[in-house]
Amino acid sequence: MQSAAGWTAFVFLLVLCFSGLYRCPLNFIFGVPCPMCGMTRAFVSLFHGDISRAFYFHPLWPVAIIVLIAWVLYSFKILKLSKKAYDLVCYALSVLIIVCFILRHIQNSPVVQIHFTSSLLWKLLSFFRKIF
Repeated sequence: MQSAAGWTAFVFLLVLCFSGLYRCPLNFIFGVPCPMCGMTRAFVSLFHGDISRAFYFHPLWPVAIIVLIAWVLYSFKILKLSKKAYDLVCYALSVLIIVCFILRHIQNSPVVQIHFTSSLLWKLLSFFRKIF
């Protein structure tokens, strides 16, 4: 049952992402991009055949494809990993994503710019500041 729920959530997120209805919750609420910001745009660029633009939006899109394939193989028990190996892979991917996020900020990538004033939190605080 857990696997069915995972697949349902995965398909639901895919539909939201490619329909244009989905926005990164962290970016929407706080105006701060998440470490995965740009990944959906990278895949859209990839599907349009623009590989260089895909790398522009998120340089780890090839890693995401490998992880997705591995996840499918692991879900169907084709790929077998011990708990220790699974944890190690998850930790390594987490470190890779965070290091990439930091480097994108250091390089001042326009994809991961912080925009507090366009966030929902900023708008709510501005609204309440006017009232009180």
